[in-house]
Amino acid sequence: MPELSPLWRQPLEKQPEFLRLEQAYRAGRTPLMIYGLSEGQKAHVLCALEQERALVLITHTLPQAHMLAADVTALSGRRAGVLPPREQQLFRAAAASRELSAQRIRTLYGWATEEIDVLVAPVDALLQSVMPREEFAGHTLKITTGARQAQEELSALLVAAGYHREEMVEAPGQFALRGGIVDIFPMQEEWPSRIEFFDDEVDSIRTFDPDTQRSREKREALSVLPALEVIPGEAAWARAKTQLASAVREGKRRQKRRFDQLEKERARDAFPEMEGDEAAPDQEIAQDNSYIDAALRLEQLAKAMTEAVTARKPFQGMEHYLGLFYEQPASLLSWREDVAVVLDEPARVRERAQDVSLTFSEMLTMQLEQGQALPAIAKGQRSYEQLLGEIALCPVMAFQGLVRAVPELHARETFQFLVRSVPAFPGRIELLAEEIRAWHAQQYAVLLLAGEKARGKHLQSALLDQGVEAVYAEGLERPLQSGEIVILPLGLSHGFEYPQAKFAVIATGEVLTSPRQQKSTLRSRHAGKGQKIGSLFTDLKVGDYVVHELHGVGLYHGIQRITVEGKSRDYLDLSFAGGDKLFVPTDQMDRVQKYIGVDEGAAPKLSRIGGSEWKRTKKKVSQSVALLAEDLVALYAQRAQTPGYAFSPDTPWQREFEDNFPYQETADQLACIEEIKRDMESPRPMDRLLCGDVGYGKTEVAIRAAFKAVADSKQVAFLVPTTILAQQHYNTLVQRLGDLPVRCEVLSRFKTAAEQKDILRRLAAGQVDIIVGTHRLLGKDVRFKDLGLLIVDEEQRFGVAHKEKIKKLKKNIDVLTLSATPIPRTLHMSMIGIRDLSVLENPPEERYPVQTYVIEYNEALVREAVNRELSRGGQVYMVYNRVAGIDRFAARLRGLMPGVRIGVAHGQMPEGALEDVMMAFMNHEIDLLLCTTIIENGLDIPTTNTIIVCDSERLGLSQLYQLRGRVGRSNRLAYAYFTYRPDRIMSEVAEKRLRAIREFTEFGSGFKVAMRDLEIRGAGNLVGAQQHGHMAAVGYEMYVKLIEEAVQALGGGPKEEKRPETQVEARVDAFIPSNYIRGEAGRIAMYQRIAAIASREEMDDVIDEIIDRYGDPPEPVMGLLAVALARALATKMGAQKLSVKPGFATLLFYEDAKLDPQALFEVLGRYKGRAKLSAAVPPSLQLRGKDATAEALLEEMTRLMEEVLNCKTGKDSV
Repeated sequence: MPELSPLWRQPLEKQPEFLRLEQAYRAGRTPLMIYGLSEGQKAHVLCALEQERALVLITHTLPQAHMLAADVTALSGRRAGVLPPREQQLFRAAAASRELSAQRIRTLYGWATEEIDVLVAPVDALLQSVMPREEFAGHTLKITTGARQAQEELSALLVAAGYHREEMVEAPGQFALRGGIVDIFPMQEEWPSRIEFFDDEVDSIRTFDPDTQRSREKREALSVLPALEVIPGEAAWARAKTQLASAVREGKRRQKRRFDQLEKERARDAFPEMEGDEAAPDQEIAQDNSYIDAALRLEQLAKAMTEAVTARKPFQGMEHYLGLFYEQPASLLSWREDVAVVLDEPARVRERAQDVSLTFSEMLTMQLEQGQALPAIAKGQRSYEQLLGEIALCPVMAFQGLVRAVPELHARETFQFLVRSVPAFPGRIELLAEEIRAWHAQQYAVLLLAGEKARGKHLQSALLDQGVEAVYAEGLERPLQSGEIVILPLGLSHGFEYPQAKFAVIATGEVLTSPRQQKSTLRSRHAGKGQKIGSLFTDLKVGDYVVHELHGVGLYHGIQRITVEGKSRDYLDLSFAGGDKLFVPTDQMDRVQKYIGVDEGAAPKLSRIGGSEWKRTKKKVSQSVALLAEDLVALYAQRAQTPGYAFSPDTPWQREFEDNFPYQETADQLACIEEIKRDMESPRPMDRLLCGDVGYGKTEVAIRAAFKAVADSKQVAFLVPTTILAQQHYNTLVQRLGDLPVRCEVLSRFKTAAEQKDILRRLAAGQVDIIVGTHRLLGKDVRFKDLGLLIVDEEQRFGVAHKEKIKKLKKNIDVLTLSATPIPRTLHMSMIGIRDLSVLENPPEERYPVQTYVIEYNEALVREAVNRELSRGGQVYMVYNRVAGIDRFAARLRGLMPGVRIGVAHGQMPEGALEDVMMAFMNHEIDLLLCTTIIENGLDIPTTNTIIVCDSERLGLSQLYQLRGRVGRSNRLAYAYFTYRPDRIMSEVAEKRLRAIREFTEFGSGFKVAMRDLEIRGAGNLVGAQQHGHMAAVGYEMYVKLIEEAVQALGGGPKEEKRPETQVEARVDAFIPSNYIRGEAGRIAMYQRIAAIASREEMDDVIDEIIDRYGDPPEPVMGLLAVALARALATKMGAQKLSVKPGFATLLFYEDAKLDPQALFEVLGRYKGRAKLSAAVPPSLQLRGKDATAEALLEEMTRLMEEVLNCKTGKDSV
């Protein structure tokens, strides 16, 4: 194992207390209690003491575990893994997200196989039992090229390991089978892998991009971890079957005892109140029913578990029932020999362990009473006393900041370090330089940890400006000399100072506002890379509305295969108004788009084939879109001619301010910031729209623009639609600007008249740099000394009168408008050149995922979820989307949770009352906010990390996606519970929705659909109310097409009349067999991909993709590709029809087709009389081939068309 370098070792060797501690540890006089160390020093001392043994570090929280693990790795290079606790969710959920489970499995595997030698975990995780190490490590599948492995056997092994078979692999825990190809997304891998077989031999293994489904790079071998924490062997399954019967009997006995006890209590309590008490019989019935319900639930649970165990099939919650499978479930400490244990803040660890055990006990009791669990669960949870007994067998040390009694540890020796924490210098480089000079005068060695090279170089330059010379080094092993100042690109959570050793460390966190967050290891790390496969067609289902370019809105009935003269082709089966039918060849699929309107659930009107209504509608929308484009272009041109202020390039202040951002910027954020700065530095007034969902980082982009304006002595107005948003933005600005000399104020109804008057006076005098406010900023009494930048948040939420005032304010100054409505990429691209748009498409990397459940509504669940969140100092959103009963529901919740402060918020409340409730919630005066979907937009409260949605089947997938996005905005694990009522009769739509929610929850597979639906409904906000109606009339994709055409027309190019694409009648098999691409969604996506082919290069690319994903294509697929390419080329040549049959092919042109006679005759001459041009009206080109098949003639005609198109003579066409 790597030894601690002299750089870090030497300062400790100058500490007498450390030398005494080291001697005691080496002599085995443990447990040892160490007091007084700061956060960064804990890892430092630990890494110096122990480099040989495997380590288990036990913390009281998960964030603390992540921080310690990162510090240990940074200082020693040891491989540390964080183990989050298993969810204590004993309720059976219909679906649960798997990110947390994936991280647990990765860490458990690393610990079992000794790839990880430092395990860091909160005490919750150590209280949970695990399966025996040998069984867990033995369930890893090893696949190598050249090995023999039957596909069917591999598929069975993957299912047994908890993998789900899907049509297309998109997320960890999935696999897909396609002919001789198996796609697997292992739990521990960043990319999925594609395994190609030759018979029963592994021919090749390569990773692929789940977004594009294209291969990336080859690999020789692949390890596939199980997707479950518990994979029992045959003996364990057999034991579970035996134990289950007795566990069910015990569960029924406990239930009966509890019911008898309640009966006695009810009989005792009822008699004094019987007179005039009409509620007693109802209460009796309710209690009888609850017992019957509980008994029924227990019966169902027992049946489901018995069936699963008998069939040897994994079941939900198996990891809680380890006691069924193993007589003695294992402890994580028993997985490794010669382990040393470190307790971080043992007093807090004990308190946390007691809380966890109490919560588990209460929850289990409740679950047993309700028939939702079996007593065997208890065996899977260890007590803290058991854990202490196991810890006592290991060398133990404990770090406690303050001196507190920890009698259970029985420390043999205690140590007290005299150290100092390093003060923070958030963005104040001059204070940092001053501190370094003071240390330097005392001959201190000073080490600055910048986290990364660019930051280190910048820090070196900034210190030099302050007269401090520091050396930047990529790495350093030797000890620092007295008076040396060195910068390293390492990251550490906290700095520290050893006065006796005259050694100081300043970590990234002391120079920044707060420590820069680590990038996520829990999210998909390739989000946003590559081009997404397919498009809006990928989820086309029978019964969906579609839009045909020529015929209008119809209904889709599936794919039909039609055989004529022995040759088959696939067609889209569409119906229109009046029952008219239309069969569209799949090679013409680009003429058809799925209809997506702007209002979820609103059905469009069907068009009539041959009718004029669709043409009229399309023409009307085209004209309107053209006017919209003209207006935008005129506005663009007008602003381009208006003189504005050109801001200076970035100053060192700006760079320093941006470096103090405590998170990793997304690529989108950096791109948008660059676009905005470029606009600000131009003399033309900026008018840019910045779009992105809440939490995507718009505010940080806006703050950087504001700071740039203030650095040039300009004032900034930040205009927002609500008081709550004003306060939120003001708080963010104050926190972000820290101690910088920027004067910031907020103007809203929460300020008194006197305070408002004083703010306005200072604003007019130039004594306020940034003013945040509601429409109050538009008042006549508001005067600026020198306004340079206006930032408008959610302009569409202002009224007409306010919008007019905003328009006047915009003149001659730079304007940045923010919108939380995501804009679809296609619409964004179509408007380039007529609207300055910056788009944040991808969310920032989250440190923890949102743990999501789809689950039956249960009051016990609500109470447990709320209590868990409140116990860690958080808050809860509860969404109840019916205003009529919301107050009654609030009263019920108050009865259920008497100590919880509950507030109610909905859109029908008076504006002032609503703002008061929201402000109280923001100020943490309310614990639980019961609200409608009003929180869907705008709110960003990091302390709120649990959301419970009632009747989730009534909400759209995109709404649920947005609601889930309201939590998980801090470095804490967040929870989302999508609940439904099982007793309610659901409509078909609601059932479909619930199914989609389950898929979306378990694998994130509905993510793209959710985002797309959300974006498209929001697209109307960008283009205005009138366009919103037009978008609904023709569907989103057709609308975007019309915008593109309007923008091209304004570009000044010659407007060509667009003809319909060539009709191809070829007597060849042209379809995708269902045994080649099995799922209809996959076939539709590929049909669409093939229909878009425009050249031979594109066709070759599609062939490469098909071979990569599905193996060698059969003849009908090659026929389909040939037809698609021929159609594209014939369309370019101006042909209306291409007919191909054995021995004869004809290309029929439009009467006014512009043909190049010289090119034609030059090419036709090479065909020795077999090809000729007919000058009849309309002209045609014929190609003969005696005994040639239709397939051969189609290929030859395609080559002929390519030659003509490539033959450029420069002569006038006729």
